[in-house]
Amino acid sequence: MKVSRLNKKLAICSFKIKRIKEVSDAINNNLDTKSLLGIFNDILTEKLEIGQIVFYSKANTSWELLCASGIEGTPDIKDFDCYKKYSDIQIGCFSIAGVVTDFEILIPVFHHNELLSILFLADPEEKIGVSPIIKHLNFIQSITNLVSVAIVNKRLHLEEIEKQRLNRELELAADMQNSLIPDNDFANKYIKLNAFYHPHNLIGGDYYDYFIDDGRIVFCMADVSGKGISAAIFMSNFQARLHALLKNTDLRLPELVNRLHQDIDEMSKGDRFITLFIAEYNFDTHMMEYVNAGHNPTLFLHKNELTLLDKGTTGLGMVQELPKVKLGSEVIRKGDVILCYTDGITETQSEKGDWFGEERLIEIVKEESKENSPKRINDVIIKRTQEFKGKMADHDDFALLTLCFN
Repeated sequence: MKVSRLNKKLAICSFKIKRIKEVSDAINNNLDTKSLLGIFNDILTEKLEIGQIVFYSKANTSWELLCASGIEGTPDIKDFDCYKKYSDIQIGCFSIAGVVTDFEILIPVFHHNELLSILFLADPEEKIGVSPIIKHLNFIQSITNLVSVAIVNKRLHLEEIEKQRLNRELELAADMQNSLIPDNDFANKYIKLNAFYHPHNLIGGDYYDYFIDDGRIVFCMADVSGKGISAAIFMSNFQARLHALLKNTDLRLPELVNRLHQDIDEMSKGDRFITLFIAEYNFDTHMMEYVNAGHNPTLFLHKNELTLLDKGTTGLGMVQELPKVKLGSEVIRKGDVILCYTDGITETQSEKGDWFGEERLIEIVKEESKENSPKRINDVIIKRTQEFKGKMADHDDFALLTLCFN
């Protein structure tokens, strides 16, 4: 009799070891989640003959149904965070919305104090003898823990792969965007120019550009509403259209801006808009004309007197029909400075919650303009904004375009 009982215990132990090895091998062989759940379900329902099971797992902030067997009805997906209060196996009466019968056993699985999954178990009412759930409860808990952690690890692994893929795509998009932006330094006998661009993420919706031909320079600064890949793509389309118009037409700035507005309105269908400052400076006449389409006023410094270049119209794509475009103009003289920027600079925020603002920007331009170096002006602005924000993270794209005139 004792030998028979011993053999029976050994058989049960052997069964449990084989099942744990089966699950472990499946995990080590990187079996997909569906196949792993198939093994888990087979162990509970076929090998242990448990009548009813429902198994849920938490994915990020929501719950998902992994498998269900032997039940009447369709289990609903709901928030099971209320079971966080149970740190171990619970015996009682537990109901699941959508399932006709109640469950006798609840097995919660925790990892680093986080509830990962929940297994509900029950036997049919007509079951005779000792319930296999009660007989093998600790073993079931061990298998459930093993499968739950494996599923979470698979999910995290897939998320990491997807994250790496997205990062590679972002890096490629950033390289493409950088290739579209002109050199950040340019100089001839008329002007010196320096630009700086730092997107909030790898890519962004800020844009500077300049074009030099036939005794003139056309330069611009723009900012598309929104951030990220969609904003960058939209801005790239805008840049392509602007290049085409400048190369293939002789439009004056008001007509050019109207054409750009029409294109943006057609592309965006009212979902996006662009603020733009664009100017044309004639090297021979020393006359500069400009249009400010809803952008931050460009700073124009002449003999330490500051003028805000704000004449123009509303942002492009904001309204269906663009209001009349006003053309601004200034006579440029030796020593004058022009600074174009996006709101990522003036809206740089300190740890106290203050904004960097326009006044600080103006002070820097006045202080540093004596050097007649656009790079120095930009370097000081970058340094001061970084010091101002301290440990605060960047919240927006950041662009500068500064010109000093000889």
